Amino acid sequence: MIKSKSIAIFLLMPFTVLMAQEKLLSKEEAVIKALENNFGIRVAKNQVEIAENNSSLLNSGFLPTLTGNAGANYQRDDSTFEFPGQFFPDPDTGEPVPRPDASLYKAEAQRYNAGLTANYTLFDGLGRFYTFKSLKEQYQLSSLQARETIENTMIQLFSVYFEIARLTENKKVQQQALEISKQRITRSEYCLLY
Repeated sequence: MIKSKSIAIFLLMPFTVLMAQEKLLSKEEAVIKALENNFGIRVAKNQVEIAENNSSLLNSGFLPTLTGNAGANYQRDDSTFEFPGQFFPDPDTGEPVPRPDASLYKAEAQRYNAGLTANYTLFDGLGRFYTFKSLKEQYQLSSLQARETIENTMIQLFSVYFEIARLTENKKVQQQALEISKQRITRSEYCLLY
């Protein structure tokens, strides 16, 4: 069953490739497909979005930092306490009686803590200003790199597109030249017969 399916797919594959190649693309369709499906252009656009997000005032260090931490501790123990040599007065008779052993069963201890810290740098030698300026420049650089990627892709696309057009035109010219040569051979054969 699997062999017959794979053989059928193998036999039909060349026909689907030939059918796919019969459709001609216009320049506009080729540009749209290249812009939508080119991986380099997608990566470049994502890099521009990342640089745009990073170039905001929030990432340059102008805002204070706020740090929070929290913790919890739970402990459960069973303990026995001995009081050797200690006596306490009996409430009924008033005579000293040895203190009995004490035990704690399922003694629980719970501790929680939390902290919040806010930091703000008052002056850092204009470092935040230069960081912000650097992030803006990186955004502009990534925009230019994305534009370069798109332009290089379009140049490659059009060079291939026009090379195919040139080869197609050459094929037509060669077919016409072949037809003319065949006609000349036919005429020369007629002339030799007469």
